[in-house]
Amino acid sequence: MLAGKAQNLVNRVAKRLVFTVLSCLLLVFSLTGFTFSSPVNEQPEIMILGPHVQTYDLDAVQWEFPLTATGFGPGLGTARLVEFSIDGYDLLQLVPEAQRTLTVHRLDKEINRNEFRKWDDYRRRAAILRIRNDKQLAFSESEEREYRELHERVMRVGKRLQDNRPSEFVPASLLLNVADLPFQVTADSHFKVRLAAKFGQGQAVWEGEVLVVDVEPLATNPVWTPAELHIHSTFAADGHSTPAELAAKLSNRGYHIGYVTDEPSSATPTTMSGSGIRGQSTPLATWEQYRTAVRNASNVQIAMFPGAEIAASAEQPPVTGEHNGHALAYGIRNLTDLRYRWFLPNNLLRNININNSNPDPPTVTNPNPPGPSSAAIAHPFCSLYPWRVWGASLTERYNGYEVMSNAAAQTNFAPNSRHMNTWRSELVARFSNAFAGNGFPSVRTGSDYGNTLLGIPVGSMGFFTFIALPFPLPSDMRNLLQGDVDRALLAGRTIASRLGGVASFRLRNAQGGWQGIGSWFAMPPFATVSGEIQLRAALSGNYQVRIVENSSGRTELADIRHNSTHHLNAGQTVIIPVSFRFDGGQRSYHVIVEHTVLSDGILVTMDTIYTSPIFIRQ
Repeated sequence: MLAGKAQNLVNRVAKRLVFTVLSCLLLVFSLTGFTFSSPVNEQPEIMILGPHVQTYDLDAVQWEFPLTATGFGPGLGTARLVEFSIDGYDLLQLVPEAQRTLTVHRLDKEINRNEFRKWDDYRRRAAILRIRNDKQLAFSESEEREYRELHERVMRVGKRLQDNRPSEFVPASLLLNVADLPFQVTADSHFKVRLAAKFGQGQAVWEGEVLVVDVEPLATNPVWTPAELHIHSTFAADGHSTPAELAAKLSNRGYHIGYVTDEPSSATPTTMSGSGIRGQSTPLATWEQYRTAVRNASNVQIAMFPGAEIAASAEQPPVTGEHNGHALAYGIRNLTDLRYRWFLPNNLLRNININNSNPDPPTVTNPNPPGPSSAAIAHPFCSLYPWRVWGASLTERYNGYEVMSNAAAQTNFAPNSRHMNTWRSELVARFSNAFAGNGFPSVRTGSDYGNTLLGIPVGSMGFFTFIALPFPLPSDMRNLLQGDVDRALLAGRTIASRLGGVASFRLRNAQGGWQGIGSWFAMPPFATVSGEIQLRAALSGNYQVRIVENSSGRTELADIRHNSTHHLNAGQTVIIPVSFRFDGGQRSYHVIVEHTVLSDGILVTMDTIYTSPIFIRQ
């Protein structure tokens, strides 16, 4: 546990419960849930919206519940908060009287209420499926298609309204200090949240969930450190949170690294797309202003670094065509040749890679420069802007691939999902690059949290990318070197986690030395390879641990080289010895961990962990 966390826990008793429920429109597209007051379309109908499912770290100081009221029909002006409870504990008395009145924002002229209702039901299901594979809520192929179509429609409505009336869409939050809760918070806790508001003769109810997980770095050598690698701030055109606000949100969820990846301007080569000030679009910030603000947002618990998200173009400039996928840029030193939606996919990746290919060493005036630049493919199957170039057509190096993404409306995290199948295909297609030391697509996650529609953040924090950093971590994360993070990303030393569990993986080479994730070595054909997996649980339950071998032309899950099951409690760590035969040729080995629990007598998969591979050739 990092220094400062214990002090924060001690200080909790001095904190008071603070609620801020502002009467502004906060339409939550990040895994929302709401219920309707009336099934009759002609009658006034109000909806209370908020994040349907959230995960928080066991050591969180504060929980946040964004809420707003929207509605259809005449006569809707305000609604009165009449209930707020968590697991049946009445907390309404803690909400100041002046803050119990909510403005209702009507959407009659914007979207059909039945479509809006159906969209929300899909969003509620997706929120639950993000943390557990409930078969009763799983999407059919036709439902998934309809969900994506409705989601695109709602997002376009939100974008239009926000552009036309930006001053109305200032985010609001209900903030709850964990130390003041009237019940105990432990790992594996699962809380039901309920809120109700009255308007006229009607009432609307919102219900949500909070899942508590135990997330910590895995202190091997290296230290596997939890990071959020895809978030947005007010330096994006539609950003919601300042970098400092993001740092606090990330700390409450167990992250120790935050990489802000705001979009550059498409029109101005040297600026970001936002000003850095919430609700103010001009003047656009320079890269230097953005970089300084992000780095200064670091605190004892979390290191913050500046990156960028850039949309590829479907054509050469002048650009008028659609997006052709998004790439994330890490370790960059400036915005040279990184304008938004200005380059074809391969050109964009190349420009990111060369932006800081020879990084500056630390100096007295610049003690913490970025390390080498590298690119990752963001939300590869996002419905609005999927990445369209794969295989032999994708000629440029990229070092990361988001196997878990909120922006893709992802509900399937299984090893045979579309995301994982494409990742393994790309991995095998780049064997020659990996063995030549020219990179490979390592596993990443990304919430895409922070960009806003109608004034609220898109995405919901909760996925983790664990990054291998030198041992030990600094006691004050403000002293973490960005170069160490950037070099680990370039080398592909990453682990992707759905809810915060982590599994390191290492093998012994022919000389008996250890080789870790992201490395390669040579072995004679038919030699026995030995090693170990170190697994730390974020939740209690059974963990199935497998090693999957992929070789040239073989990307499926049939070649399992280890398979064992272990019961762990939240926060527990176990070392698992492994041994298998190497059959020669060029092969990669990665670990898959699936966490299962019994829920109402049904076996449910929750946490899912994927490691980047270790490569072996004869």
